[in-house]
Amino acid sequence: MDIVMVIAPAVFRDEEYAEPKQVQFASVDATKGIRDPGARIAAVLAGTDVAATFTWRNLRDTLLYAFKRIPEIADDVVSVDEAMRWGFNWEIGPFEMLDAIGVPAFVARAKRDGIKVPPALARIERFYADKDGKRRYRSLAAKGGWTAVPRPADRIDLAEVRKRRGRVEGNDKASILSLGDGVFCLEFHSKMNAVDGDVLGMVEQAVARAAADGVGLVIANHGAVFSAGANLAGIATAIREKRWNEIEALIRAFHRSLMRVKCAPVPVVAAPHAMALGGGAEICLHAAGLAPHAELSMGLVELGVGLLPAGGGTKEMALRAIRLADEYEAEVTPFIAKNFRLIATARTSSSAAELREMGMLRDGDAVTLDMDALVYIAKQRVLGMAPGYRPVAPAMELKAPGRSVAANLESSAWNLRMGGFISEYDEKLARTVAGVITGGDVPTGTLVTEQWFMDLEREAFLSLCGEPKTLARIEHMLAKGKPLRN
Repeated sequence: MDIVMVIAPAVFRDEEYAEPKQVQFASVDATKGIRDPGARIAAVLAGTDVAATFTWRNLRDTLLYAFKRIPEIADDVVSVDEAMRWGFNWEIGPFEMLDAIGVPAFVARAKRDGIKVPPALARIERFYADKDGKRRYRSLAAKGGWTAVPRPADRIDLAEVRKRRGRVEGNDKASILSLGDGVFCLEFHSKMNAVDGDVLGMVEQAVARAAADGVGLVIANHGAVFSAGANLAGIATAIREKRWNEIEALIRAFHRSLMRVKCAPVPVVAAPHAMALGGGAEICLHAAGLAPHAELSMGLVELGVGLLPAGGGTKEMALRAIRLADEYEAEVTPFIAKNFRLIATARTSSSAAELREMGMLRDGDAVTLDMDALVYIAKQRVLGMAPGYRPVAPAMELKAPGRSVAANLESSAWNLRMGGFISEYDEKLARTVAGVITGGDVPTGTLVTEQWFMDLEREAFLSLCGEPKTLARIEHMLAKGKPLRN
């Protein structure tokens, strides 16, 4: 302690606090728009700035260490790569990184740095290759050679499905794949798997294909997230240019596509992982079943950008509350109030298990910890539901909670604003949600349809798009990645 007290003033006497400065590196900027993690690494390492040099030195030593640890900690490269992906959430493992960089190029550059490279590594061209229609890896045993990558029966790799010509149709944002046994898969691959008109068009086509030629449909992907929601950038542009008809058409497309999912003649099972937000959550809410990964953040978060869930999300939460009240022969207010709070607070789950308490998980929905088994589990759920499957029809006689329940919800929002917990605009948004989720300005018990709620959603969404504070929230989210409480 005495040593620290003597040294500290000498070291820090002339130092001053300063605001952190945002730095920018050309090598990092070069990765923007590149979805493939291996290609991103290669793009960074091609640079010559400080970030590229740091990345190279860090990766160089890490990858050499990983190679030297075989067979000490594992007998093969696949086990190491899987351990780093499963246990440390790497997108690709160290030997997959070496292939992305190029093993000969990696060896040559390390030698130029004066680093001693194991002779065995210098003799290898690559660690993985597709041979005879199968993914194989280079064995580092004495005799070497290529060995098939183990593929347990409960694993479905969508990349391998595509390579086996399993792609039925698609565009640059979504694809329909055949998983076998009459089960099709709708795979998103847009940026952050955002949902726009092109994706929604593929949703409709996927349901039609599964209904015509199969027994069911899985909605899943291997992206970083299941879906970050609707394409906010496109909505912001449409608002700035006052293209209201385009926004209305998008909402109608959401409703049409997701009702096709809900009312499909064959079961549709969604397998969300990582994040299913906004429009991504609405897709899940309309599926006949879910097969979520345990570490799932899911929720209707639209109020954070000054909007309300208008792809059927508000409608679905209203329907679930009304049906629960009917099932228990109880007053609807507490059920509606709970679902209203979920939307008004933009609550997301901290895990898939939490979705059950949030009313977003049904009986029979299976949560799994095994990310690699997600698609397989969803497929098995489809096959289990298919025999004797009875599709649902749009609801026709729903007892609307009505204006009196809406008034209770609005008063709770007013109390929160008076207490300084929410802003005036937050209250306005909450009031808008209250009006939609209760079925509008009608007496309690008025019989309405599912379409009635969707019409209310659409009108409310368009109204909020015309609010300057909504555009400010959207632009702030796009620029900063966090909500603006204006």
